Amino acid sequence: MRFFLIFSSLFAVIVLSLLARSTDNNSIFAPYFWVFASCATLLSIVLFATILRYLWLLFLNKKHQVFGSQITRRLVTVFILVTVLPALFLLLVSAQFIVYNINSWFDDNTKQALSRSLNLSKQALDNAVAQSNNQAIIIKNHITDLSNQNQPLSNALNSTEAQSFDQIIIWQPHKNTSTPLAQSNPNQLAQPEIDDNILTTLQQQHNIQYSEQINHTLFASTWISLPEQQLLLFFRQKIPNEIAKDAQLIESAWHKYAELAFAQKGLQTFFVITLTIAGILAVLLALTLALYFSRKFTEPILLLAQSARATAKGDFSQHIHTQQKDELGKLINLFNHMNKQLSLAKSADEQHRNQIEAAHYYLECVLANLHTGIVMLDASGSLKTFNQSAQIILDVPLSPLLGQTPAQWQNLSPQHFELTQLFQSMLNEEDHSELTYNAPDETRILSGKTIKLPEENDNDIMLVFDDITTLVNAQKEAAWGEVATRFAHEIRNPLTPIQLSAERLTRKLHNKLSTEDANILTKSTNTIVKQVEALQKMVTAFRNYARAPSPHFEPLALNQLIEEILVLYESINCQFSSELAETLPTINADHTAIRQVLHNLLKNAAEAAADAQEPLVNINTQYDEQTNTIIISICNNGKSFSKEMLKNAFEPYATDKPTGTGLGLPVVKKIIEEHSGKISINNLNKINGACVIITLPALSAS
Repeated sequence: MRFFLIFSSLFAVIVLSLLARSTDNNSIFAPYFWVFASCATLLSIVLFATILRYLWLLFLNKKHQVFGSQITRRLVTVFILVTVLPALFLLLVSAQFIVYNINSWFDDNTKQALSRSLNLSKQALDNAVAQSNNQAIIIKNHITDLSNQNQPLSNALNSTEAQSFDQIIIWQPHKNTSTPLAQSNPNQLAQPEIDDNILTTLQQQHNIQYSEQINHTLFASTWISLPEQQLLLFFRQKIPNEIAKDAQLIESAWHKYAELAFAQKGLQTFFVITLTIAGILAVLLALTLALYFSRKFTEPILLLAQSARATAKGDFSQHIHTQQKDELGKLINLFNHMNKQLSLAKSADEQHRNQIEAAHYYLECVLANLHTGIVMLDASGSLKTFNQSAQIILDVPLSPLLGQTPAQWQNLSPQHFELTQLFQSMLNEEDHSELTYNAPDETRILSGKTIKLPEENDNDIMLVFDDITTLVNAQKEAAWGEVATRFAHEIRNPLTPIQLSAERLTRKLHNKLSTEDANILTKSTNTIVKQVEALQKMVTAFRNYARAPSPHFEPLALNQLIEEILVLYESINCQFSSELAETLPTINADHTAIRQVLHNLLKNAAEAAADAQEPLVNINTQYDEQTNTIIISICNNGKSFSKEMLKNAFEPYATDKPTGTGLGLPVVKKIIEEHSGKISINNLNKINGACVIITLPALSAS
């Protein structure tokens, strides 16, 4: 575009210069006026098309809301006003000036002045011709005297008066006119032609005088007829230079004025056309240059704005190339320097952030592999972060609770309420504490501690806790085993003598007492015997709890064992239903121990279902492929577990039954744990009843 503008400017200057010269009729370029006008018009059309293209681009930028189009439009508007208005004003003034000046050339004063000057010039010429004619008459008289005296006519040409003439010719008209009788022609001037008109005029007037121009010199010419002598005389005398020059100048001015007056309207038209073409071409060229330079002026600003927007979005790789040395170039260089500094700062920040992320990742890996649960609360008490162990220990999805306080989630479900109570207890106990937490499947004992972080860590609160249920249960089981061993040892020995003594008293005294006393004795001894048997059963249960026999593991088809056991409960006043998985892997188990577990749980479920109108016990088995475990659930539609029972169901002497020993579920749990399994209890939500769920590892999927 730059080369196009340079070429257009040079071409416009050349065309306008030639067009101006072609308006002069005496110029060699005058015949090509319309050629130059056509070239200027063609260039104007090209420039106008270029301007339309720029304006169309501005319209498209405005339509698509291109950044920077607004300032470009303002600059273009200002440039157009600055360019067009003065040009139009100058064009109108110049056109009026041309018309006024051309009209002033042809006013009456000018015409009268030229006409009078021409008359004066003619009078001066006529005087010069008359003076020459007077001198010629003297020579004429001399020639007449010589002719009358029959002397040679050439003698008249040697006189002083004859030598003042530039050319004198004597003819005899009736003879050959091409050969004069005598002549004087020192300047070798051309011989005049004698035609019939001259001869006729001389016959009538005997004298012809006029001025003529020969070789750019003005001469006074005179024809004189001598009828009596039958001679013709021709005289040429140079008109004085002052008179000749003035006459020629005045005559030339008059002819030029006449030509201009004749072409007055044409001149006005030509000048106005030339001025209009020059004005339009200049305006279009100025507009094109204005549009181009406005675009070039705004380009660095737009580049700077686009780069600034990219920098604001975090892209510091922007670099604007510029060769400008002005303030705008300095601003662009400062922007490039700023971007470079920001890029270096960003690299340093990224490096620092990578180090922090690596440290965070290391810390997260450490926390993720810790068996200790860690929960972070911010200063307002909202959940900030946690590790996977915390979610496993609490058995509650914590991700949906992020950013919420315990008060916001405590009413979501009973389990969330338990979680809220746990966190509140830990916050109230800053030192190391042992807490009870009711998980969905069991009651867990947690060892926790609350740590308040300093201001550098935003005053966050860290809750650290661990599941010590297994450890506490093991300690309890060890304690209860020791108690059971001593209890069985200390109590079992006296029970047999007591029973035998009571039976012996019955046999010895039954026949010696009255009927009433005998009945009292029999009833009392029977009570003693029954209580001793109950104590023996309790001692046996303690013995089994304290010193269970070592299990003998072998593959066991669980569905087959369940079907065999259910046959034994067909006569009980309770309906048993089963939903057994079709394909269930075998387990590695002690047949007798698992049978004991199932008998205990089915019996307890039947006793709990007795409170329902239609007692029902359902046993269900299913296989979990992901964990390779078998899940057994035994549910009833009768009595549910109490709140205390849910917390302490697997502790000795914890029971809801009036006649229960509270050792059945602890023994069952011990057997299940010996088989590397888990057991949990819960109540049904929508209906009455409870469930016991057992999870055992499978040998293989079949």
